[in-house]
Amino acid sequence: MINKWKSILKIKVKGTLHNVQAKSEKRLVDYRLSNYDVSVNRNTKPERTKKILFVVERMAKYSGGQTSLLRLGTELSKLGHEVGYTVYKSQTKSDMEECASSNLSGYLGKMYTNKQLPNLKADIVIASSWDTVAFAKKIAGYKMYFIQDYEPYFFSFGELFLMARKTYEQGLHMVSLGAWNKEMIEKNCVPVSPVDWVDFPYESKEYPYHKRNYDSYSGKKEITMAVYLKYYGKRLPNITQYMLKQLKDRFLQEGIKLRVLYYGEDKSFQTVAGENLGMLSKKELLSLYRKADFGMVASMSNVSLVPYEMLATGLPLIEFEDGTFPYFFPEGSAILTSLDFEDLYGKLKESIQNPDLLKQRDGTAREYLSTLSWAKTAKQFDDIINHAAGMED
Repeated sequence: MINKWKSILKIKVKGTLHNVQAKSEKRLVDYRLSNYDVSVNRNTKPERTKKILFVVERMAKYSGGQTSLLRLGTELSKLGHEVGYTVYKSQTKSDMEECASSNLSGYLGKMYTNKQLPNLKADIVIASSWDTVAFAKKIAGYKMYFIQDYEPYFFSFGELFLMARKTYEQGLHMVSLGAWNKEMIEKNCVPVSPVDWVDFPYESKEYPYHKRNYDSYSGKKEITMAVYLKYYGKRLPNITQYMLKQLKDRFLQEGIKLRVLYYGEDKSFQTVAGENLGMLSKKELLSLYRKADFGMVASMSNVSLVPYEMLATGLPLIEFEDGTFPYFFPEGSAILTSLDFEDLYGKLKESIQNPDLLKQRDGTAREYLSTLSWAKTAKQFDDIINHAAGMED
């Protein structure tokens, strides 16, 4: 009789949990549907390319994606364009400017609030994420889509996954940051508009090279690791922490203390095998990179600015071989690990004991990084716009 009641209670609890999850998911999907537009845009050749308007959800601090957007807009401003940024969520102009400045001091371009959105127009209108596409389509101008990641991967397979994927089939002229997004779109979608791409750059001035004594690594009794950690699955938060816990225990058996410093999430985010430093400013990031001995990132979808920043400072990098890092960087730029802790341990141990490996990777990464700049990427973007308008040199 007791087992019967336990079984009934278990079924009721499971049903209650499913109901809560279903309601939460319904609210999220309903909200996205309320702003979703399934129509396919029909672009006509722009007569001018002077005024460019980026559409974002809202300006937010500590956003790598918005930092890239602001860098692109700033460099396009330097090329003679009138650049603006508008949000579709409620936000004051002063707050937008404050958030933008925190991401990129001295950015160029004008901010427009959601209240101004209905009356805006531009020569070139650029959606910046899947949820901004519907708003961009309502603004007069040549419609483009700046793609910094393959956003269906932000969701489990289902409704939001499908909605995000379908935006690549809605007729906006797409420009991918790096070629990986372009490949994913052409492989998984049926685009009806151009899919171009520009180089993924970084800002070298903010993360200057820090000369390290790699020869000293073999004698260290404490090794500090800076680990970029986000809660969502594409950053492998649980696998990364599990592997580092095993790694920490193994090194401790050998008399070496592994100090793991996580960052990238709010300090309230609970971590294992290390300390969560929270979300860091550029100054704090640079300080962390300089004091760390290794950096670790899980770039499972489009690569972010983080591995570029780490390598630019001379910080030896650990990435996952199943991710996209090899797609962007030349072979021999970083330690590439599988999901096997023993593989990570073996490769890290080899690197510590053989400083020449660290020096070789550093040289390979720096040589590649020297070819990149936001000015170069913005010129590529400008060429794409001019080509669309039939204004090639």
